[in-house]
Amino acid sequence: MNRRRFGQTALAAGAAALAAPWVRPARAAGDAARLGVLLPLSGPLASLGNDVLRGFQLAMDLTNEDGGVMGQQAEFVTVDVPSSTEATSQATRLITSENVDLIMGSYASSISFAASQVAERNKVVYFEQGAVADDITSRGFKNLFRFIYPASELGGGAAQFTLDKVLPEIGKEAGDVKVALLYEDSFYGTAVGEGAHKVLEEAGVNIVDETSYSYKTTDLSPMVQRYKQLEPDVLILCQYTPDGILFWRQAREAGLEVKAVVGNGGAHNVGDFADALGDDVNGVLNAGTSVYIDKNGLTEDAAATFTRFHEEHVARFDGRKPSAHTGMGFNAMWTVLQDILPGAGELSTEAIRDAALALDKPVGSSIVGWGTKFDPETQNNTRAFPTYDQWQGKEIHTVAPEEVAISEIKALPLPTWGQRGSI
Repeated sequence: MNRRRFGQTALAAGAAALAAPWVRPARAAGDAARLGVLLPLSGPLASLGNDVLRGFQLAMDLTNEDGGVMGQQAEFVTVDVPSSTEATSQATRLITSENVDLIMGSYASSISFAASQVAERNKVVYFEQGAVADDITSRGFKNLFRFIYPASELGGGAAQFTLDKVLPEIGKEAGDVKVALLYEDSFYGTAVGEGAHKVLEEAGVNIVDETSYSYKTTDLSPMVQRYKQLEPDVLILCQYTPDGILFWRQAREAGLEVKAVVGNGGAHNVGDFADALGDDVNGVLNAGTSVYIDKNGLTEDAAATFTRFHEEHVARFDGRKPSAHTGMGFNAMWTVLQDILPGAGELSTEAIRDAALALDKPVGSSIVGWGTKFDPETQNNTRAFPTYDQWQGKEIHTVAPEEVAISEIKALPLPTWGQRGSI
């Protein structure tokens, strides 16, 4: 489904629910600070949705253990939204039945697009932690805030990183390298692909193929065979976890060889991807967000929170190491609970919105390296930016930007399958 059709479908699905705003009853003093949480916790996006939820939960637990927010304990009302189909009804339920004061979501751009419409129509603040599609914040909404960078910056950043850092490693220049773009066809993947295409085209790169597909597919072998014929030097991809694993397993089975791989979040920076590929994950690059950065590039307070985040995550989640998506979830929830709600002083839409717009935190003041300053027009976070990672020793290592890098790029061009264990 292309972007235009998706947008029309999402608008149609929400029309009935948005016919009239909900009149919210008054909240009694002393009630808990109730936050709606809207995430894909089942279905094909469940792995990443549950990673985000762990970040939300950890931020809430630590806040409550430190005394809560505005003298209250924070609590979640959580709904499962496997896809955009359920987004409108579940967002409506959070507002009209659960009477939440704000909504935190949602990781997936298609879900965010639909759910945030409901929040806007009902004058409830919606904080988006991880959905990147540019169109989400281009609708003039006043109560929608996004912590992460838009998709065009992610895809464009991945392409620029390829030009600046990857091509010198593989001995190619923009004029003689062959690049293929492959991305899933939702808002997210399409916008990332378009952002990458623009930068590569302007640099004079030979884009030998550009293909999109449904992330629900069960077979990507035709693309693998196509790439074996085209022989691209570099693949730039945007995939969710199940389809990303599927593609790379089929690529390995078919013996597809490329000099470099640059992912764009979703699949290529999560533990499930490494578990599926084993040592063959080593050398894969990714543009996105990282919690495996040099904390010396952070402010003193952020560095302390960074250490606490990592230690507590392992302790509370059965030894599990956090993913980038957990980090993004934690960062958004921590900022809301520690900065925005205390700044608001009350759980009202106007106060929360004013506090969000007033927030001014420098780059390096969060566990992912970002600052926080919302643009008053789009309400995008102007101090969020992609970082760039590489799998080394089956662990994510940030390699750029320099201020937060913990390693340098290694082993490009990529060794053949089965020969990457030493990276």
